[in-house]
Amino acid sequence: MQSIPKQFSEFMTMGLTSDLVKKNRSVYGANEISTSNKNSFFRMLFGVVTEPMILLLISISIVYLLLGDRGEALLLLCSVVGIICITFYQEKKTETAISALRSLASPRTNVIRDGKIFRIEGRDVVFGDLIILNEGDRIPADAELLSDRLFSCDESLLTGESIPVNKPVGHLVYCGALVVGGEGICRINAVGNHTEIGKIGKKIAEESVGRTLLEIEVTKLVRNLFFVAASLCIILALYFGFVKSLWLQGLLSGLTLAIGLMPEELPLVLTIFFALGAYRLSTKNVLVRRSSIIETLGAATVLCSDKTGTITKNKMKVGKITSKENAENIEFGSDISQPSKEILQFAYFASKHPSFDPMDIAITDCMNEFYQNGDLSLLSIKDFPLTPEQLTMVRVLKEDDSYVCYVKGSPEAVFELCQLGIKDLDFWTKKTNELANEGYRVLAVAKSTSPVKNIPDQRNSLPYTIFGLISFLDPIREIVPTAINTAYESGIRVIMITGDYPETAKNIAKQIGLKNSEQVYTGKELSLLSEVELTKVLNDCNVFSRVSPEDKWKLVRILKSKGEIVAMTGDGVNDAPALRTANIGVAMGERGTDVAREAADIVLLDDSFSSILESVRIGRQIFDNLKKALGYLIGVHIPIVGITFFPILFDWPIIVLSAIHIVFMEMVIDPTCTIVFENEDAEFDLMKRMPRDAAEPLLDRELFTNSLIQGFYSLLSVVSTYWITLKFLKDSSSNQAVSTATFVTLVFSNLFLILANRSLHESMWSRMRIKNSMIYYVFIGTVGVLLLSIYLPGMNSLFRFVPLNFLQFMVAILVAFIGVLFYDMTKVSVSKWLRRN
Repeated sequence: MQSIPKQFSEFMTMGLTSDLVKKNRSVYGANEISTSNKNSFFRMLFGVVTEPMILLLISISIVYLLLGDRGEALLLLCSVVGIICITFYQEKKTETAISALRSLASPRTNVIRDGKIFRIEGRDVVFGDLIILNEGDRIPADAELLSDRLFSCDESLLTGESIPVNKPVGHLVYCGALVVGGEGICRINAVGNHTEIGKIGKKIAEESVGRTLLEIEVTKLVRNLFFVAASLCIILALYFGFVKSLWLQGLLSGLTLAIGLMPEELPLVLTIFFALGAYRLSTKNVLVRRSSIIETLGAATVLCSDKTGTITKNKMKVGKITSKENAENIEFGSDISQPSKEILQFAYFASKHPSFDPMDIAITDCMNEFYQNGDLSLLSIKDFPLTPEQLTMVRVLKEDDSYVCYVKGSPEAVFELCQLGIKDLDFWTKKTNELANEGYRVLAVAKSTSPVKNIPDQRNSLPYTIFGLISFLDPIREIVPTAINTAYESGIRVIMITGDYPETAKNIAKQIGLKNSEQVYTGKELSLLSEVELTKVLNDCNVFSRVSPEDKWKLVRILKSKGEIVAMTGDGVNDAPALRTANIGVAMGERGTDVAREAADIVLLDDSFSSILESVRIGRQIFDNLKKALGYLIGVHIPIVGITFFPILFDWPIIVLSAIHIVFMEMVIDPTCTIVFENEDAEFDLMKRMPRDAAEPLLDRELFTNSLIQGFYSLLSVVSTYWITLKFLKDSSSNQAVSTATFVTLVFSNLFLILANRSLHESMWSRMRIKNSMIYYVFIGTVGVLLLSIYLPGMNSLFRFVPLNFLQFMVAILVAFIGVLFYDMTKVSVSKWLRRN
């Protein structure tokens, strides 16, 4: 093996040439991690049009087109185009946001090529490149450290450990780590998918993304309705053919029955709900990568959260300052004592400025907050830096005509440097252990006993006096305890999974109010357990520390196997496999890695823990409102089918609805009305309920019964208007007046049912106190279109309507209102009776 020169200038000849760069890129690939393939235009189009409901719409449109009914075919095809456009818009918006996040995360680095130093994008680095790393650089690929000057880096995105790691020559540094101290020259030995991050990405790719609960439920519902519609269609066609010898009429009637029975507007309704739900979340800094996942969030039973950067800020902060006299907690204090100020000042003098080391930054921030007087502009004359052998930082400052040494570092190393006696050593060791058990990171602070006239040659050539200890913590996000409490009230269990120390994890769990916070299992302990034993541990333990990515992935899989709906939050590469495996993967957007964001279903753009609970609330609200919309859609199909076929089956004198009327009702009015339900405010007890059972069907017994009842009353209203107009109000008007008045009742019955379906457990009068602005728009828009279709010449001929007189119009509205009023009086009692039984 070629020896490595010690002088930096000699590294200039060891970089790759341009030809080798091209060769290595072709052999080893680009430095890009492929975690998922973007859907091409045609792949996305194929995915949309192969949905069962879309295929049905297209098939019916083609049949109508062949039969010459171009109007009906055109309306159906327009609805298909609308669904495709909405889906494409949502997909493009999401991919654009993800691309913007990815570009922000791409690091730049200095590379030696052709004997020169170039600043290039991290993605342009190739295998074998020689790169120069300085404080603040993000490492672009896995590499071996060839030369270093006190090199240390923060690997928390990989390990979950927030404390920097010292890296001597010969050690590996990993893609995604942040250089927080020193300088280093490295040789790239893995790029792209061959890096440690890339290997995790490969594991993610192997995890298939399952369908959401709602997608499964809707598929089942559509399939069942399809079988019902197909069976009735065949029966009706055979009836017309054998009984009346009208085979063509039977075929047309059967096809129209399929349109009336099948909820072909359901895909559009779902798309509207999820698209608007995703928009609502985006206003709260939550990016939804897969909009249908919103509903699954509402069913979440367990929330597994990473600690570093998710529950905590991943920003070190001074928590306590301990002197000989007392220990002062300054986390929430407005001022500190003079001894604590003195210790803080000495620690500041012993720190490098500016610095990327999180502890140095915390000391500087604390100085800015509390320090009131003193000269902070003293320049260091000489430094004795931190080394693996000497875990202290000593800085020599000139004060007047003398030199003073300031020290900070590992307590044990400072104790040794100060040559403490047995009594003092026992005292400070006890204080250090107490702080460590509370979850703090501890540094000791000392100062040379007296000024000296000459600059010392070695750090231990002077006597030192210890002044105290500075304790650091990674503070929790202020909103987290409230969010945890909200989760518990909502019946959601919270589990913290971290790579940090057990005592630190226990302390954080206690601060945020996690249940059973005293019980902690480490990754090492988990490795000794069988799957059965681990399953038992998961029944009670809510804190897991020192866990590997494999451990996180295993915990999530076991929770899912127990029937839990698991939401997993995280920001690092080490979280990505668990994010992908969980029912809902939640990644952090500000600090999260590309791999974590690609693996997740939603991304928190502000990294706020409370946004997760807001997502759960919106998910529950969407499911609630979707049930209302579904009950409404099933209910309004009953009068449409009834008034279409009663005149045919029972030889009534006037045919009311044609195919164009049915298409108009289902593809224009009904989807528009569902916007009202999407905009409906949440019920008052939404976040006080337990998560819904995953086995609970979307169309449960209560909803189905209510749908049948409201459909019956609506059908009764429509039939009543038919006979009232025919027998008493027709006068000399044409038969079209009967079908027009019946259609008016059908439309207003739909509108009034919207009010009745705003709640399944409250009357529409009590629900009126909660405003929903969309109701006004839908009522005004629908009534306006109805009036134009009746009274505007040309348009009324298209729909085969005639103008109604005032009495005919008002009776049609009144009958519709009475029918819905009877349903509203019935539904609350029926719901209570069904829940009791």
